[in-house]
Parts: sequence; C-alpha cells; structure tokens
Amino acid sequence: SGDVRHRMDGILDQAQWLSDMVEGVIGGAADDLPVRVDVAELSYRCVQRAQPTARCRIAFLGTDNASTVATPVALGRAITCVLDNAVRAAGPGGQVTVDVTGTDDEITVRVIDDGPGLGKVPSNNSLGLTITRALVSACGGAFELRPGTESGMVARIALPAMTRREMAS
Repeated sequence: SGDVRHRMDGILDQAQWLSDMVEGVIGGAADDLPVRVDVAELSYRCVQRAQPTARCRIAFLGTDNASTVATPVALGRAITCVLDNAVRAAGPGGQVTVDVTGTDDEITVRVIDDGPGLGKVPSNNSLGLTITRALVSACGGAFELRPGTESGMVARIALPAMTRREMAS
C-alpha cells in the first residue's frame, strides 16, 4: 500500500503543479483589459525581472515606436515565458538578446539566445510555449520559434501596431 500512496502523492503533486501553472496564466486575467501598451517598456521590465537569477547575459534593444493595444498581464507573461526559455537554453555564460522593433504596421519582440538550442533543454517547458502562443494570439499577435543563424533559437512575437486613430483617441 506504500507504493500506491507514493504514486498518489506523485499524481497529487503533478495536479497541484498544473493547477498552479494554470492559475499563473489565467489568474488576475479577469481584470486584464486591452489598453495601450508600450511593448519596449514592458519587455524591458521583463528583462529587469529576469536578470537577477539569470546565469547568462541579457541585452535589451528597444525603440520608442512600439505601442500596441493588448492585455498587459497576458503579454507580459508571454514575454517572460519566452525569456525564461531563452535564459535556460543559453546556459551559464551564454547570451540572450531581447530586441523590440516597430513599424507603422507591426511591433516585433525577438528573443535570441546563443545556446545549444531548446532541443538540448529538458522539454518540460513545451507546455509553456503552447501557453505563450495562446497568450500572444489572445493579444491579436503571432508567435514563432525558429533556429538562430549559427546556434540557439529566435523566438518572435509579432503584434499589430497601434493605428494613428487609436493613438488619437
């Protein structure tokens, strides 16, 4: 019966972990209403939160021209999730760059790591990327992950830029 209890404890642990993660994604989202968001500023805050515990360097490149209409809590969680993955993939002594650019049509957040790539990172975070895709698409954007030019990965979040009409109102 000790074996059964041990397995039940394991199942309970996993259920609690899943519950915590879902709460982390959805919790507080009820009052997360679409507002004007400066994507560069939001991304920079995510970088600042990640830096103290990261064992790699994190560089930030931003732009003044990066406003979108989005739910800030959801977007912040999506950026944080991608950044966490990149920091893990880069590993100790690696480099992560968060690059925010904007055109009249689109705001792009690129998170680039020089690590061995997510293929070498334990895949318990694939659910995180699924959730990221859902959060980004809820903000009207698109998410893609592709190999970097030499090594590592490039995660790209593309969001519709705020129109001049939206900015005026």
